[in-house]
Amino acid sequence: MKLSIKELLDFFDDKKNSQKGDASALMAILGEDMNAAVYKHFRKNGVEILDDSVLPGTNKGNRLDRWVVDKKYKKLYQCEIKNWAATAIGGQRLNSNADSKIVKKIVEYHWKRELSSNFSKNHEQPNGVTKVLLSMRKLLEYQKFKVEPLLIYWMPISSDKKDLNPLSVLPIKSLHLPIKSQFKKLHIFSVSLYLRQLLKKGRKTIDLEMPHFEHRMTILARFQNKK
Repeated sequence: MKLSIKELLDFFDDKKNSQKGDASALMAILGEDMNAAVYKHFRKNGVEILDDSVLPGTNKGNRLDRWVVDKKYKKLYQCEIKNWAATAIGGQRLNSNADSKIVKKIVEYHWKRELSSNFSKNHEQPNGVTKVLLSMRKLLEYQKFKVEPLLIYWMPISSDKKDLNPLSVLPIKSLHLPIKSQFKKLHIFSVSLYLRQLLKKGRKTIDLEMPHFEHRMTILARFQNKK
């Protein structure tokens, strides 16, 4: 499916042509599918998004959103996806054509907010974000692959204070969280930052594989009275 990069940024980052509830409703339909697909596009199709459920290692516990497999480097990413946009609580509006200084300011704002909330030792741990640091039940066919945690956010965010690279990597021990994790580093990907990178390079559209969203659109199309 081919989507307009500018329209996505204008709608989800700047609330343009958006009425109350629109962004949340649309993210509920396409959010996880789209965000995972954008990450795959960023990796130049070097990874595969799996449909298998990401389940905890015990009978109880939180599950995650996606498995992402990198067969070339024999890595398996257990992925949590956060669809938070400008309409989310505390979200900041950002124009699609904003210059790098303004983008960096918003990126730092979002990162500091995460550090003071979801990544704070004073916050409930594990929570809806930090559950990605817990070990999930590895898929049988990838037992020899190394597992690493991956957080995919819609919003412009990065743990890297210098650059606006869509993908940043953070040493987990630097967070000082009261969580026992077998992992050493956390991968953080921003969909918004990647789309802005493409737009800056002159790209107008992005072609994404979104089977779940396309299936839902087919269902919605059946509801239309075409007579």
